[in-house]
Amino acid sequence: MGKTRRRLIGVSCTKPHLEPIMSAKTAEEMLALFQDMEASLDETDLGFASMKVATQLQQEGKDPEQALSFAHKALKNLDEEGEHAILVSLALHLIGCFNLNLERYDDSLEYLTRAERLLGRIEKEGLAKVEDIRTMMRSVYDELANLNTSLGRVDEALDSGKKSLEILEMTGEMGRMELAEEYRTLANALLRVSNNFKEALPLGLKALEIHKEELGDDSVEVAHDRKILGAIYSSAGEHSKALEQFELSRKVKHCRLNSELISVEMDAAEMQISLGNMMRP
Repeated sequence: MGKTRRRLIGVSCTKPHLEPIMSAKTAEEMLALFQDMEASLDETDLGFASMKVATQLQQEGKDPEQALSFAHKALKNLDEEGEHAILVSLALHLIGCFNLNLERYDDSLEYLTRAERLLGRIEKEGLAKVEDIRTMMRSVYDELANLNTSLGRVDEALDSGKKSLEILEMTGEMGRMELAEEYRTLANALLRVSNNFKEALPLGLKALEIHKEELGDDSVEVAHDRKILGAIYSSAGEHSKALEQFELSRKVKHCRLNSELISVEMDAAEMQISLGNMMRP
């Protein structure tokens, strides 16, 4: 899988004395305000402020060690049993992400797994908005996919990728073109990593359907979809369907043919040879 897509819920608070840090635009501003305010904050307010700083540091790509310390501070000061449980899940998620970036894989797995469990309980008990829970859960699954890919645990990575896509389909959070890309990416991963052509095929067909509707039959994206479908059919032993897809991709006429389409043609030729010249151009 290996893709990093971080969609995080917002950290907000209506308490007037926290307004300066909540409305600050940069991590530098927040850090200065935090230093001035820290001693006067109670535990819950300290948790909110720390969470805000941690998310801003993450968004700006700042030092992960510094961001990690603020996420830990937020986790320490927020109560996962009450109304702030969703923010606790965010803290757990961020700690998992930062540890993944720092290649501390065991720590990353621990905190991402804790976030997954907590989000499941939050959903069951109705402690937060459904859209917030799903946004967080999908982010957790994305990071678990990245983590398991780094650890070489391909089956677990694919399982997390499938769960993430299921949530995406439910929420409609992405546009059709982005959704098609997700279908195609997972289909390709299922085929290349585990040769799971049965699960890959419907995903590849969904990607093709969307791209044909949005871009037309002669688009580069449709050619790419057909290339992957050809590989899927070949893996399933349906060689005539594989050759049909490769031939259709090869015939795509587009004014901006690039190296990807050249690769499609080469793959089609290689397929013909491997099938004993079942079909000659």
